[in-house]
Amino acid sequence: MRQRLSQYFLTAHEPADPVCVVRHHHDDAAPTVVLLTGLALSMSEPRYLWSILARRLRARGLNVVQYDHPGHADSAATGRPATWPGVRHAARAVVAHARATGAGPVSVIGCGLGNVLAAELLTTGEAASGLLVCPDLALWRTGTDAAPGELAALAARGRAAPDELQDSSVAAALLDAAVGEPYQPPQPAGPVDAALLAAAAPAAWTAFAALPGTRTLVVAATPEDQQWTRAAGLPLREIVHRPDKWAPSWHWEHEPRETVMTAAVDFLTDGAAGPVPAEAPASGPAAADRTPYTGRTADSVPGPGSSVISSVHFGSDGDELLGILHTPDLGAASGPWPICLIYEPGNPGQRVDIHECGTLLAHAGAERGLPVFRYDSRGTGVSDGTFTHTTWSRRLADLRAAVGRLRTQGVAERFVVVGNSAGARLAAMAAHALPEVDGVVLWGPILDEEDGEGPAPRLHRVDGTLAAAWCGLWLGVAYTRDDRGRDYPALLRDSGVPVCVVYGTEELDHPDGTTRLMLDGTGTRPDWQLHVVDGSHGFSASGLATAVAATTAWTATAFAPARPAGAETVLEVPIHDR
Repeated sequence: MRQRLSQYFLTAHEPADPVCVVRHHHDDAAPTVVLLTGLALSMSEPRYLWSILARRLRARGLNVVQYDHPGHADSAATGRPATWPGVRHAARAVVAHARATGAGPVSVIGCGLGNVLAAELLTTGEAASGLLVCPDLALWRTGTDAAPGELAALAARGRAAPDELQDSSVAAALLDAAVGEPYQPPQPAGPVDAALLAAAAPAAWTAFAALPGTRTLVVAATPEDQQWTRAAGLPLREIVHRPDKWAPSWHWEHEPRETVMTAAVDFLTDGAAGPVPAEAPASGPAAADRTPYTGRTADSVPGPGSSVISSVHFGSDGDELLGILHTPDLGAASGPWPICLIYEPGNPGQRVDIHECGTLLAHAGAERGLPVFRYDSRGTGVSDGTFTHTTWSRRLADLRAAVGRLRTQGVAERFVVVGNSAGARLAAMAAHALPEVDGVVLWGPILDEEDGEGPAPRLHRVDGTLAAAWCGLWLGVAYTRDDRGRDYPALLRDSGVPVCVVYGTEELDHPDGTTRLMLDGTGTRPDWQLHVVDGSHGFSASGLATAVAATTAWTATAFAPARPAGAETVLEVPIHDR
């Protein structure tokens, strides 16, 4: 029996980057759906819409494939930025792989840049059916209507931080279109190659214009998208969304998300849009632009320098969890490494996290000679489980299982946990409860009870428990009960392990009670260190680079043997912003 959840890399001829793929397997004889996400987001994205949809489609009898665009998230093995030809090639490679490993036709679901890729695959006949979710044609038209000089200037900018792309109305509109939601400074996407945006803009309208006659359902929120869909003669499903400061995009509201997922499940499992056309349309990208997939699957791929990036899966209370391990040069190892870093995001973070800070830490650690492990706990990211059931106690059990898996693999016997934001709670619990944890690093720790923001949430029964709408997800009441009354700073103090605390400058301008306790600890305990970096909670671009460097340097100095003279390397930090 094949695993119900698997993760591996697809590799093809250079200059294509290895692509990290997650397959939700139902049946060898079942058709397959490929999910195409927005640009600069991980395959699960911050609010897990696509991962939740993948589990629902699998439960309805379909195989589902998720993947990260090359140059992003867990497909950032080489450090090269994504290009438009590279993104196109990866989409076709994944669809070809889905066709070769499944049965029946392959369907696609797109969002953001994934809408353009899905439209191309549908018009060339490489996908038999598909959904475009909120294509935002008005935003893509901004690029089509732009003067040639504007797109040329955008293409010349290369890799840029999302903040930097707000100085041009054309660049800002194309960024929103490619990501699939309005740019959000508190939770932005990772670094973006501006030349990709410039190349994708004209391709978008060519692909959208060729869709009539294909088996394509459009889920639309804007009047422009709805009008275009009707004019094109395509099936339409409307969603209602009225943006406000708490829900700037439909991604953040539970009802529109549920509408999108219901439409996808109905369309792909009940044939709601009618039969597949007898012949695929002839329009679309030229055949010479379609590079055939000639790659392989593997458990690991080469990373920057001599590092190795490996897929790891393990179980926790019956659920399958997926992670990514970055290790230094395997040829130089003669056994377990002295220490391994484990990254723990806040809530509802995942192993990549916003700004791809988890990936950046992993690359930096491997460059420093330290293995780094990132994984999705139950119900988060691409791992199995239900987010509604998340509690810190369950996450501690998952961390315990991860430590056991890494020890069994011979990666390390001792560990340092890096807790980002509310993930500092788990780091404190691990330091107190897991004897294998020798130290913790806390990035902008949030250790006191969260009251939430915005209007008071209403409780609903979801997934068999009472839960409140929260960041587009449902957070169960068990989370609050489990969190209430736990003294996280006391757990840290009682553990006796060394602690490295990293704060942004703006966090120290207005310290809360927890921040004062942490500052007091770093001032009175010789094995507690404080690093202050630029930015607010979550840091700035330069602040994140400093936080990563401080984390790896502190870990290497405190727990790992010194590197030989001259062995230190300089890590090139991708441009992005908090």
